[in-house]
Amino acid sequence: MSKKIDVKVSIIFKRIMSAAATTLVNVGGARSGKSYATAQFLIMKALNEKGLNIGITRKTMPALKMTNYRLITDLLGKYGLYKPSCHNRSEHYYILNGSRLQFFSLDDPEKIKSSEFNYIWMEEATEFAYNDYLVLLTRLSAPAAKGGNRIYLTLNPTDANCWIAKNLLGRKDVEVIHSSYKDNPFLSNEYVNTLLSLKDYDTNAYNVFALGQWGSSDKIIYKNWQYAQEEPQNPQDVIWGLDFGFNNPSALVRICIKDNIFTAAEYLYQTGLTTQDLTEKLVQIISPQERTQTIYADAAEPDRIAQIARAGFNIKPADKAVSNGIMAVKAAKLFITKTSVNLIKEIQNYCWKTDLNGNVLEDPVKFNDHALDALRYALYTRGIESASCGDAEVSFI
Repeated sequence: MSKKIDVKVSIIFKRIMSAAATTLVNVGGARSGKSYATAQFLIMKALNEKGLNIGITRKTMPALKMTNYRLITDLLGKYGLYKPSCHNRSEHYYILNGSRLQFFSLDDPEKIKSSEFNYIWMEEATEFAYNDYLVLLTRLSAPAAKGGNRIYLTLNPTDANCWIAKNLLGRKDVEVIHSSYKDNPFLSNEYVNTLLSLKDYDTNAYNVFALGQWGSSDKIIYKNWQYAQEEPQNPQDVIWGLDFGFNNPSALVRICIKDNIFTAAEYLYQTGLTTQDLTEKLVQIISPQERTQTIYADAAEPDRIAQIARAGFNIKPADKAVSNGIMAVKAAKLFITKTSVNLIKEIQNYCWKTDLNGNVLEDPVKFNDHALDALRYALYTRGIESASCGDAEVSFI
């Protein structure tokens, strides 16, 4: 190693180091440390072996930039390894000790047709298709690294019927690392308690996000959405949804309505914002000419609504009816922009509660739903306001 760095690592890091199979499936609960350990491992490999080609991917580039890309560059900075001259931002790669860390999306597999890698990391691997994995497997064709070339998959076990569970588990050339919050010694007690509280109202969510066990997708609430490349031009109406937070994220979602199609885009998802901080963010995000557009916000925070209104925004308290609001969202022809990383992750995992016998209940699991709450506030409240005015556009409810 060209530079001595003392780094604290978890048991997951050590399990990755000892893995010998070509494919390593690192499946675990929320914040189990699987992604962090994988990023640390790849940085260590680059420092120890010159000339490696390391591919780091998610299905879309916006999601990649928000997660793996940021995590690795942040760690390089933390370890005193980051040099701007080694970072090619336009081509999305970083040169570390003669090895190349290449960041790429796989929305078009043709992008990597001629690429060769020693190691590939598929973050949020359930976003990919089985064919994507097979394409990437053929790209492990660079001159072999010490111990052989490998592909690493990290994921939450949300669906026991996904291609990873069906096609990879049990194969001789595949190893599995199972992890949970217990494997991450750096979590706060507050977050651990949040995970443990899932047991009180939903067994499936507790199994998936706390214990890292395979769950079932038949409890997923929203299946009526598709990806959108971008927001539509010249929408007929624009509304906003705002969910307040501090320890939890404040989430701002914009919905463009055109031809009875609702295209949602995430504009803010950030913790630690005071009301003043949030107002300043809104000033940056929403232009003066757009401030007549309605923001439907969490009605439980009237003081925050009043302060934002005094700053010149058309903000109203939202109707927070959960069941009716969910039905309104489920009835909408919904698209979500690919840049809406947190909104997409929330909607992919938003599920109904179950009782101790596994029966599905009519209440959603309250976990990682901040952007979804904002979306629901806007769609449902706009719908009932339109209905009260006799507006014909309420057919989506």
